[in-house]
Amino acid sequence: MAEDNSGAQDFSYRLSTQDATFIYAESQSGPLHIGSIGVFENRVDFNSLIAHLEERIHLVPRYRQRLAEVPFNLAHAMMEDDPKFAVANHCYRHELSQGTTEQEALAQIMSEFQVPLDRKRPLWELHSYENMPGGNTALMWKVHHCLVDGVSGVELLKVMYDFRAEPEPVPPPQKPWQPSRPSSLMRRLAEAMRDQMRGAVDNAVRTFVEAAEEPTNVIDRMRTLGEATRVMTQLATRRIMPAPWNGVPVTQDRALAWSKQSFADFRAIRSAFGGSVNDVVLAMLTEGAARYLDHHGYKVAGQQLCVGCPVNVRHKEEQKSLGNRVSMMFPTAPAEPIDMVERLKTINEATERIKAAGSAQALESLLTLGDNFPPALMGMSSRIATGALDAAGAFAKMMRWVPRPGGFALPAAGINFIATNVPGVQVPQYLNGHLCLDMIPLVPLGATLGYGVAILSYNRYLYFGMMAEPRVMPDVDLMKRYVDEAFAELKHRCEEQLGESVAETYSSYARAGG
Repeated sequence: MAEDNSGAQDFSYRLSTQDATFIYAESQSGPLHIGSIGVFENRVDFNSLIAHLEERIHLVPRYRQRLAEVPFNLAHAMMEDDPKFAVANHCYRHELSQGTTEQEALAQIMSEFQVPLDRKRPLWELHSYENMPGGNTALMWKVHHCLVDGVSGVELLKVMYDFRAEPEPVPPPQKPWQPSRPSSLMRRLAEAMRDQMRGAVDNAVRTFVEAAEEPTNVIDRMRTLGEATRVMTQLATRRIMPAPWNGVPVTQDRALAWSKQSFADFRAIRSAFGGSVNDVVLAMLTEGAARYLDHHGYKVAGQQLCVGCPVNVRHKEEQKSLGNRVSMMFPTAPAEPIDMVERLKTINEATERIKAAGSAQALESLLTLGDNFPPALMGMSSRIATGALDAAGAFAKMMRWVPRPGGFALPAAGINFIATNVPGVQVPQYLNGHLCLDMIPLVPLGATLGYGVAILSYNRYLYFGMMAEPRVMPDVDLMKRYVDEAFAELKHRCEEQLGESVAETYSSYARAGG
């Protein structure tokens, strides 16, 4: 991932269609940045933190770049060097009051996380919170989704953090950084027209040659697009549980609860009952949601929950690339509480069907068709849609609308929540010699998705960041409690079946070379 942008070479680039989608879909009530909260041991000196970042920023040159929009949106925006860039302009220090509880600290962190990033500057921020419980320091990253997805976000942290308390010095850039000259509006307009014409010609030539020389590829592509169309049609028409957090468009307010569980426990459960680690994750999340809905009096019998699960579709040579390379799968599960082992089996059957059909790969092919969609039309339609969502969310907040069983809600279609599971590092990380104790992932919300979960592995644990819009889910801590209980029950069933503790089972499994 790291690049050395030390000279005067031009590293500007145009956003891909998938990256640009996160610019078009963003609204005031649905800011589309992702992030994490790293809790570091003791007090991290703020000035030393800035110096640390300044030593490494040349390794991620796009973090010195800002959006350069094209007139009339004839093409997707460019990313160009910000001539006024300074690391200190993106770092913010917060000193919490002595005795601040973790819940109070999270509320303060969310008050900053929920604010959209300034598009006139490089699209990232780092907030430092001193005086966390235990005298620790929390570092909260905000990075726009147009720059990174979950996988490339982890790659960023690998560059900015260390794997040893006393690492080797980072080699400095060969030359001091000099920002490239900003492009003019006329240049951006001319280059956009050129790129659009070049792309249309290239697509026409490629289609003609492929149809003449490799007709089987055309047939395979049509079959793949047919599967993608089937998945999207099913998603749009499938009836799902009308959950309270899907009732109306969300506002900008955010609340967070988090949990962590031993990664060894997940592997032992997978060994005992089959499926994947992600199947176990989805089982505990959907059971937690089912119990939450049942607790609040919603009619869950016979209903289904649908979860949107991002899938990394990077090829081997792309593993360290930034930007977005994701598709989606949409497994379903009962919306009523059921036996945890039965739920895990149900989830595993659903994900295996999706994998066998190649639905995620098919959707990736469908996304590439967006390259042929006029950016001007994408921009205009998105402004209309996001404006309507902001207005609807503001109106609901002004009317003090809160969801209740049997009350008003939008028709239930699509998905109930996002659950994005990102593989992280399984060893400790450090910053200026300070150990990272916990790493909490943060996921964006928007439109009618008032609840979402990011899952990140770090240092032999899985971390769950449960994000909610407090008007539609005022008790996200209750959701966390049900999710934790569901996992505890699954772990207990695993121990009963294996006749020993989960940790002992996994230790034996690891010693055997599994």
